Amino acid sequence: MLRRLFHIALVLLLLCACGSREAQRLLDQAETVINENSSEAITILESISDDGLSRSQRMRRLLLLTNAQVKCDTVFRSDSIQRLLVDYYESLGTDNERMLAHYLLGLSYYDTGEVPAALESFQKASCCADTISKNFDYSLLGRVYGQMSNVFYDQGMYREAIDHDKLSVGYAWKGKDTLLALRNSEQIAFAYKRLGYSDSAMAVIEDVAKKYNQHGHLSDAVISLSANISPLILNGDYPKAKKYMELYESYSGLFDSHGNIEAGREIYYKIKGLFFLRTNQLDSAEYYFRKELREGRDYNNQNAAANGLLELYQRLHQPDSVAKYSLYAYTMSDSLYSQRMTKDIERMHALYNYTRYQVVARQASERAALANKKLLVCFIVLLAFLLLSSWLYIARKKVIEILLVKVAELNSIKMENRELKHNATANQQQITENEKRIKQLEKRLGRYGKLVYFGIDKAENDLKKSPSYLQIQEIAYRGQKLSSGYWDSICNLTSEYLPAFYDFVLSQFQIDSTEYRICLLLRLHFKGAEIAHMLGVTAPYISKTSTEILANLYGKRGSSKDLYRELCKIT
Repeated sequence: MLRRLFHIALVLLLLCACGSREAQRLLDQAETVINENSSEAITILESISDDGLSRSQRMRRLLLLTNAQVKCDTVFRSDSIQRLLVDYYESLGTDNERMLAHYLLGLSYYDTGEVPAALESFQKASCCADTISKNFDYSLLGRVYGQMSNVFYDQGMYREAIDHDKLSVGYAWKGKDTLLALRNSEQIAFAYKRLGYSDSAMAVIEDVAKKYNQHGHLSDAVISLSANISPLILNGDYPKAKKYMELYESYSGLFDSHGNIEAGREIYYKIKGLFFLRTNQLDSAEYYFRKELREGRDYNNQNAAANGLLELYQRLHQPDSVAKYSLYAYTMSDSLYSQRMTKDIERMHALYNYTRYQVVARQASERAALANKKLLVCFIVLLAFLLLSSWLYIARKKVIEILLVKVAELNSIKMENRELKHNATANQQQITENEKRIKQLEKRLGRYGKLVYFGIDKAENDLKKSPSYLQIQEIAYRGQKLSSGYWDSICNLTSEYLPAFYDFVLSQFQIDSTEYRICLLLRLHFKGAEIAHMLGVTAPYISKTSTEILANLYGKRGSSKDLYRELCKIT
């Protein structure tokens, strides 16, 4: 009986040993392919069961799997696994394994917005480096310094970002990681651009693109060169700018067969429009500015397109269009500024979040150094905010002063005309000239001048008090269908009191379309059920159409209430 039990135990041990050897083979295979094909490495590692593995094999599998997921751009939501890896490899791992464990922990902190803790982990990872070791992983050290550079860049510390990018590039070349070296070289160019060193940035881009091409990465090369198109246009080097545009559109892989760039890159239409504007191809310039206005839905694209059209109409001497897009650009710039301030606040919050950092920080000197950086960045951001706020206040004040001068002149001429009409026959010529001037001033002031002077809150109040609005509101309350004559009143109300919104709706829909009318009525604060009665359709139809409009305009899912909230942001 004992002999039989001994044989069974021996068989089990042999089976475990075979399973362990197979697992070891798969772990070695995954580590070999992880740099070239992270997805394949993940597949291999996920096929390995933890059953029968030794502790060292389980930890190695976890380390390799986490690293492969990083290379596939996985975003961390928890640092528990990374902490486990650090605790294990800090005492039992090689230099490369300790460096990788701290690097992965730093990424988890960075993804959850804990910037100081992330920096500390990256610094510890760099301290694990043994560059004289025969098997040292230079590429990994390059990734560590590259991530540190990203942190500094995001916080606006561009010189520190450049220093760490240069270290990253150097180690990436040593590790024969060509793409990492070239991509971090591009980051140096972006930091130079932020510092105002445009010529240096362009030179770096030219060099990077040349090396991309030498290593067979044509699409990366032309995408890199696209960063120089705008500076070349501004410098007047149109032949070279045109050449880079043709390369970008032909070989980047970012354009479809109709010449449309992939979503999220619509700012290129502004650059192309600017090229045509500066080379006096005004029809083409207008086409691309309007294309960006139509397809680039975010504030940055709207602002860029409006500024492009503003410059175009200044060239064409069309004052009405200049006034229109000047105000729209001002509105979008204000919205863009608010959006950036929100991001800056979130960024500052991340930088100053010391709750978890104080738990893991081990040296008081490190905490003091990071606190000093915090105060410095806070002061810089506050100063920038005050300067920009002052500039916006002065600019608005000047606009209002100009409008007040025009209003005073208009009132003066009207008063003069009333006096001249007492003897109309003798003063007919002067009266005619005054009336022409009155029309010019009223046109110049226009609906946009009124909106700038009085503000959106007063425009909303005046809208709701206007007789036409009250009449339409009464029809809505009664649940009646609107006759065709009321739509002129609705369009006039929207155009007069909400001009930017009116122009936006006109740019998106055909006049008299159901979508066009639903958007107008929602912005005028009517509810879905009221709109259904006013249009003579069912409430579910309004809800379905609103959902489709929201998806088409904003790429979101939601109800008519969600669409209403988005439309109200456009004043």
